[in-house]
Amino acid sequence: MKVTVITVCFNAAAHIDETIRSVVMQDHVDIEHIVIDGGSTDGTRERVQRYAECIAQFVSEKDDGVYDAMNKGLCLAT
Repeated sequence: MKVTVITVCFNAAAHIDETIRSVVMQDHVDIEHIVIDGGSTDGTRERVQRYAECIAQFVSEKDDGVYDAMNKGLCLAT
């Protein structure tokens, strides 16, 4: 069974590495990780891109808040 983890963030450069590593370290075989960023300007995008091979989808654009971002992630989930 596939498990989808949706991470929503905005200007989270200080913490996004820890979040992504936490998902990567899970022992479930089929994890889809989707990261939705609200258009960060603090280097979050660059940090997320370091983990490109572990992230199924990455979107970085202005949104209307955390619920809008979560809904974007839900639309991308398979």
